[in-house]
Amino acid sequence: MSASVVRLDYYAFRPGSVRNTEPLIHVAADGPQIYPSDGEISFTTVALRHVTLFGLLQGWLDPDVDIHSADEVLQGRNSEENRQVNLELMDTSQQVATQVALEELGYEVPVSITGQLVLGVEDGYPADGRLEEGDTIVAIDGTRLDDPDDLERLLGDKHPGDEIVATVRPFTESTEEDVDLTLAPSPDDPDQGVMGVTVQPTGVQFDFPFQTSFETGEVGGPSAGLAFTLGLIDALTPGELTGGASVAVTGTISSDGSVGPIGGAGQKAAAVRQAGVDVFLVPSADYQDAIAHAGDVQVVKVDTLDQALEALADLGGNGLHLPDLAAQQAAGSGPPGTPG
Repeated sequence: MSASVVRLDYYAFRPGSVRNTEPLIHVAADGPQIYPSDGEISFTTVALRHVTLFGLLQGWLDPDVDIHSADEVLQGRNSEENRQVNLELMDTSQQVATQVALEELGYEVPVSITGQLVLGVEDGYPADGRLEEGDTIVAIDGTRLDDPDDLERLLGDKHPGDEIVATVRPFTESTEEDVDLTLAPSPDDPDQGVMGVTVQPTGVQFDFPFQTSFETGEVGGPSAGLAFTLGLIDALTPGELTGGASVAVTGTISSDGSVGPIGGAGQKAAAVRQAGVDVFLVPSADYQDAIAHAGDVQVVKVDTLDQALEALADLGGNGLHLPDLAAQQAAGSGPPGTPG
């Protein structure tokens, strides 16, 4: 009995859902017209389950399931704290996705932030053991981060061996602490010093020209960012961004349009395979894991929004010829706003 009841300190990552973004996107009545699409742009999820011994054995036998320790998953937080971190990541990713989509369509979106939220820490890099997922970097060498580009700008002229002071606010605390770090070489540029963290702006304030929202409920995490960006572009423009194909998408989105890696690519690919989707867009870092579980689904690796639009254009989509909605609106030639 205990083998199927008593939970162990392990979690199973299982294939989750594949959800079309179109019915989840809402645009305020004063915004542009929205257009239905024949194709689909879906985001993917992983089903996370706290397992019993029986579930652990099942997971080990199922090639589409990965088992991770509770320490690896929670990183020192309890389940509720972990849920709150992921909901915050989802909220921020939706706002960044909106920013990137609207800027692609010609709008200006002023942005301010309160810091950079740590999404991940690379093993063996300076931040390993010093910073944790969920921490917020609020300053570098005493200079506050109040613009999305501040962190990259402040570290841009730093070299391996340079020492910096990162001011950090841990997720579970309101106080800030200084962390001394000696930078390491970037894997992409040996002359560039890095901390070894993946970050996303937090405390973000956007001055949007109109309001949008994404109805995702209790789904958390940042990995739907690219899907929401593409879904919103498709909703706000006539024609077909996917050429009518059914496309699943995963990957974080940054303000500069770059696409970042995600977790659970294998489980997401398995969910896409089971849903019968035509094409799966994934960050290049997750390509091998995704293709190993995708079956006959066409997997395409992308690392920027431009690459994603090019990939959809190859399917017959119109992403390389998007309208300048802001200019149309300013000229009074755009379509009237309709409720989303």
